Amino acid sequence: MTNAQMAACFNEWMRRFIDEPARFAREFECVNQFMTDENEGRHPTYGETSSAYMVQLATEVAVS
Repeated sequence: MTNAQMAACFNEWMRRFIDEPARFAREFECVNQFMTDENEGRHPTYGETSSAYMVQLATEVAVS
């Protein structure tokens, strides 16, 4: 993924967050899960989940 593609994805992510904040309410659940995982010695899955979403956005945005 190029820097331009990544920037476009992050901009799209923010646009969606602004347009549909309730859709992203789960982010706060992710924060709690991340902290719980770390505190209990488990590898957090947030990175994998977020990278999958980034790939999805890259496909939808399709910046070359």
